[in-house]
Amino acid sequence: MTIYNKLISLSMLLLSSQLFADVVLPKIIDSSMILQRDAKVPVWGWADQGEKVTVQFAGQTKTALPNQKGKWMIELDPLKASSVGRPMTISGKNSLKLDDILVGEVWLASGQSNMEWTFAQSNKQEFEYAKTFADNKQIRFFHVEHHLQSGIPLDDTLGRWKLPAEFINQSHMVSAVGFYFAAKLHTELKVPVAILDSNWGGMRIDCFISEEGYKSQNLPLRKHPYVSNPAQRMTRLQKMNDSLKQALVAEKKGIKLPYIEDRLNGWAENFIYNAMIAPLTPYAIKGSIWYQGESNRGDQKYFEKLKALSYGWSKAFRVKDIPLYQVQIAPFDYTRGQNPKDHTLSDTIWKAQYRAAKEVPGIGIVPIHDTNINIKDIHPQHKRPVGERLAALALNKNYGKSNNASAPEFASAKSAKGKVIVNFKNLKSSLTTFDGKDLSHFELSADGKNFVAAKAVIKGKTVEVSSPAISAPKFVRMGWSDIAIPNLSEKSGWPVYAFPAQKIK
Repeated sequence: MTIYNKLISLSMLLLSSQLFADVVLPKIIDSSMILQRDAKVPVWGWADQGEKVTVQFAGQTKTALPNQKGKWMIELDPLKASSVGRPMTISGKNSLKLDDILVGEVWLASGQSNMEWTFAQSNKQEFEYAKTFADNKQIRFFHVEHHLQSGIPLDDTLGRWKLPAEFINQSHMVSAVGFYFAAKLHTELKVPVAILDSNWGGMRIDCFISEEGYKSQNLPLRKHPYVSNPAQRMTRLQKMNDSLKQALVAEKKGIKLPYIEDRLNGWAENFIYNAMIAPLTPYAIKGSIWYQGESNRGDQKYFEKLKALSYGWSKAFRVKDIPLYQVQIAPFDYTRGQNPKDHTLSDTIWKAQYRAAKEVPGIGIVPIHDTNINIKDIHPQHKRPVGERLAALALNKNYGKSNNASAPEFASAKSAKGKVIVNFKNLKSSLTTFDGKDLSHFELSADGKNFVAAKAVIKGKTVEVSSPAISAPKFVRMGWSDIAIPNLSEKSGWPVYAFPAQKIK
């Protein structure tokens, strides 16, 4: 973190520790925000104790008094979607006027680098499509602009609301997947759409889970103590502030000075949640999209952590069984060619993702292995189909659209005259291959451990699998290795989910 960012973080900490002569708002409550329609909408901030705070918006007037820590909160009654910018007035001893506030749909986009990847880092033709939205003021992002960490949940973060005219013209700013998701929702629903954009590349799911989420699954949360004594905090903050100011002055003269880095807020394994997600809560949202898992490859507890993520976010954002739509992690050669049959990713992350989508209310998953994946690049370049597939799932599950928003999956396998017939469920039309080639990545086994490549042929809505190397196969699987890109797909639909060893009846 730069000295500038440290100074800002420090000022935030000082702000949360002092009495407020004026009404103060968190970064997310600001002009140009989009509020969630058809839901109670929290608006909050800080003021002196005993100071009556009044919030006026869209014909509603709500009042609140700060609690012992100076925090106040009101809830606006459910609002209808509105594409017309309206003002909000928040007054106490002072008066704040926020402008150009819309009402529509709000989603959280979070994860590691594949969610964080911007237009500048992804496919250029897709970016040309994004540019057609440059003047569209109905899509907006609250972008957490810096990688921040804390051992305790913070009251505010570093971020601001951005419109396409800014973040598309400066292509390095926001999540490309998040944008294409928002653009698809806006196009289909004809209402404003906001994305709360909070990501950190290379980070494990563990960092994004709330403490309540950890507790819900009895997962251990590693953390170190923070300084809780108010007087000690102020003294140490002041010393850090003085030290940073001296370093900043010296830096302008080309002189490099040490400065005090005092972790008053301690450290915790969920440091991203504490500094980059918690400060956004309880902003009213519809749901979340999640693109993470590469850094947890090999993690046998990933399913429990997905449950913990869902539980914690549901509680924090006050959304029962929060929609949490995950991207199936793309195939990638993690062993750099040393082990082509490696299935560490599939046995841990894919397995957990599939299970969560079946067993945890609100969780869904979209496959992306048909989007021109390069197994030598851990960052797939095509982000538009990923965002739009996530949007299709949301449109189907949350907005009642009767679109084809599911992937066929394994149903059963049986022996028939020396061959294996594989049946699928969630299949709405006939099968095909998305690349026009023969079926790939089907395998058979006599013991469920040692598999051989098999010939596979589409027969209507089934697949016929055989291999002269195994006369009596007992197990079949498809695409179950970290570099496999099986090409079986539904016509005019999504690719078929890969599947691990399945018994043949």
